Amino acid sequence: MARSQSSCCLFEDSIIFIFGGYNKDQGTLSSIERFDINQKKILLLDIKMTIPLRRFATCKISASKILLLGGISRLSKDSDAVFCFDIETVQGKKGKNEHSYSLENLDKVDKAGVIDYPVIIDSVGSLHLFVENSSGTNPPYRTCYSFLEYS
Repeated sequence: MARSQSSCCLFEDSIIFIFGGYNKDQGTLSSIERFDINQKKILLLDIKMTIPLRRFATCKISASKILLLGGISRLSKDSDAVFCFDIETVQGKKGKNEHSYSLENLDKVDKAGVIDYPVIIDSVGSLHLFVENSSGTNPPYRTCYSFLEYS
């Protein structure tokens, strides 16, 4: 699907997850897709984000978890939401890996808004976020988010 303002996260050497974004016909999206680089195939997952988001950040925090942070929801409302996208891999029939997915609401970030800047992870495991309001008129606000209890 054509989109802009989505967030992507490299999960394994050849797997990218694509979250949300904006489509001119559908508006702000809640879709989650899995792109296999080697096979050049994209799969729309059955699971959706709890709320549609665009202009938010994603960050892989463990071998099975990706955080989704901030952004803009429908009607250009700044979001302070944080979600944990969990990927569970099990060996299925015929020895082929199968995946199951879940999405959990976590503690909110201190400041709602757009996260267009890279997320920085420091040596103690805090995420440093640079957040703006959706109109982009304010300088970014720096805030820290601790995720250690979720990883």
